Amino acid sequence: IINAVNHHIGINKFLFVGSPGTGKTESVKQVARLIGKELLVVDFSHLVDSKLGQTVKNLATLFNEINNLPFKQNYIILFDEIDFIVLDRVNQNDLREMGRVTSAFLKELDRLSPEIVLIATTNLFENLDKAVTRRFDAIIDFDRYT
Repeated sequence: IINAVNHHIGINKFLFVGSPGTGKTESVKQVARLIGKELLVVDFSHLVDSKLGQTVKNLATLFNEINNLPFKQNYIILFDEIDFIVLDRVNQNDLREMGRVTSAFLKELDRLSPEIVLIATTNLFENLDKAVTRRFDAIIDFDRYT
């Protein structure tokens, strides 16, 4: 990760997967520290809204703010517990609204500036939409190391 980020080789989206307590979030903090970048943490619980369509709008606003950061190369964006917002659209037993949120997330992720380093974490890899996981440049399984 450090080499990819430092050498600007076009790998900028990473997904850390593993059981709770395996060090995913702490590893993101240490990566940011080691490469001298400020860590910005996104709390998805503030994005989800009970009004129909509002969560999708909140997500678009978030990505616009991220893409318009000054000096983008100075930050790492952490999407902690990404499974909170991007459920598997095929197997979910949830409302169609969350399927729309997942679709909107995919669109926004595709528009993410290549200057932005994004690291997401999840305890529930098997529940993530496969289209979401394919968008990450590298998936690192922390269960292998514990």
